[in-house]
Amino acid sequence: MKKQLITAVINNKDRISYINLNEEAQYLGWTHDFNIIFPDGVKMDLDLKTEEDLFLLFVLASAWSRTGQWENAAYFVTYLKIKKKYYRDQWLDIDFVNNEMAEKDKNAAWIVSECGGVVPRKKVCFRKDVYASVVVIAKNWIMIKEKLELAARLNDYALFIDYLASLDGLGTGQKRMRIKIPLILRELRCQGIYPSIPGEFCCVPDERVKTASKELGIVLPTINSIDSLFKASAIIYQQFGDLYDIPLFAYEDLKVVWNAYRA
Repeated sequence: MKKQLITAVINNKDRISYINLNEEAQYLGWTHDFNIIFPDGVKMDLDLKTEEDLFLLFVLASAWSRTGQWENAAYFVTYLKIKKKYYRDQWLDIDFVNNEMAEKDKNAAWIVSECGGVVPRKKVCFRKDVYASVVVIAKNWIMIKEKLELAARLNDYALFIDYLASLDGLGTGQKRMRIKIPLILRELRCQGIYPSIPGEFCCVPDERVKTASKELGIVLPTINSIDSLFKASAIIYQQFGDLYDIPLFAYEDLKVVWNAYRA
């Protein structure tokens, strides 16, 4: 079943927007190409060598920590990029933040109307609590970067993981972010920014992935700690290697194709 699912992912890389594989079937990362197209025809991506786009990676992970469709987070970050609202100082200005929150519904509708490519399955919404999380990232940005650089220098990414997981407010309300930390590590690894990040740290066992794992008989631990999170990540990596969690994330979208393979 695993081999069939991998084959289905590779064969449908041009049909599903987030399956970013090159001609050698190597995964390039979600942020390599959002498949959201700006009005000028340029595709949305994040170049993680630049500070502004690196900042948006953390915003993406935090926004994606909320319930709801993945398109909400993708379009939120797309909006921030096209409007150049990715500078730390902006998010330390309470008037700027309040204005963004007040205009959130209008801005969500605007960015979807302006861009092509990905067609959201439901109406895109910018959740109000996401804005406070961006403020948390901005307030802790210098230390976030220092912890990441120190972890790379010492080849001990637990230093970065533990710090990021300790920040209140990166998840819903005042909750901490946990499940999407591997997303940040994966994207940094895929773009070659920190190639020493172990692949075992880079798989995201979110609800969609856990559901697919259960259906396919892949046993993941109950995720109630950072330790269990990365045990689950390691199990997924052992199954799918440098395709990470993408085959499991895509499972629901590939069910029709998958059933054809099984028939």
